[in-house]
Amino acid sequence: MASTGAIRKHLIENTSNFDPRKFLKDSTAAMSDICAARFEAFGSAGNADKIKVSSLDTMSQRYTSGELDANIK
Repeated sequence: MASTGAIRKHLIENTSNFDPRKFLKDSTAAMSDICAARFEAFGSAGNADKIKVSSLDTMSQRYTSGELDANIK
């Protein structure tokens, strides 16, 4: 929604500009702002150093094995 809104706003305000590099810049900034707001709202801001990067193969194996199945109590 943020991306689409930013693109529409850019195209309305700059009717003669159809360069995707221009409106995608606005779109990317809007998505980044949403992410930052969500990180802060859910209390996860400032925890990037605690995130461990996993490869696609590792995540696939974890999903296939059921390790990441929802655990509803």
